[in-house]
Amino acid sequence: MLSHLIKNIGIRSRVGSISFYRNFAAQVGIGADIPGHTLDDIMKTELLKDAKPEDISRVWTEYHQNKEGFVCGVIPSLHYAEIEAKGKICPRFVYAIPKDSGGFEMMYSEIHQHRVSFTSLEAFKALQSSAPPLLELFHYVDFQQTKDLVLMRGSYKSPLTSNEAVFLVNQLQMYYRIDPERYKLVHTFNHNPMFFDFNTLLQNLDSPDLLTPSHTQKKES
Repeated sequence: MLSHLIKNIGIRSRVGSISFYRNFAAQVGIGADIPGHTLDDIMKTELLKDAKPEDISRVWTEYHQNKEGFVCGVIPSLHYAEIEAKGKICPRFVYAIPKDSGGFEMMYSEIHQHRVSFTSLEAFKALQSSAPPLLELFHYVDFQQTKDLVLMRGSYKSPLTSNEAVFLVNQLQMYYRIDPERYKLVHTFNHNPMFFDFNTLLQNLDSPDLLTPSHTQKKES
């Protein structure tokens, strides 16, 4: 029933004299696993074990702030725990991105463990799990228990813009955490797709609360 519905609609940084980051690059399909992809592949976590949460947040956001093709965030542990729990129940959803022309583009997303992948709905209909992701969010829980925070890093590529990438991050927050009414749409899409209402999804694009979440940082164009 869900498939029927879908068919119809090299990094381095230095802080002071200490290098915190490692090299990492990957490109896979929306349904693929990324074995061994951990925060330690990117950041030398052993150097931050004794750091204050605010210092880790600063290092993380300042590093990504001027990196083309990335968005990042620092999420409170309880907020992420809610998203993670709901993502296990409802791992799939569709989002509409408003365009300057007045139209919109449909995106399809899947949550798999601590990874959220977004691709165009048209690409997913044609290629299914082999569809190339346009935005991938990775949530690193290394400091979730000890520092009460989760580090998020997203990489996006053309034709998605930086503003559109941030918009999708924002919508994920709205639908999976902030707005219970919108989560009902997510639940319907996953468990009762024949009752899913695209018009309600599109009406939400007019909502004034779809602003950049306070924990999200992006590179200004």
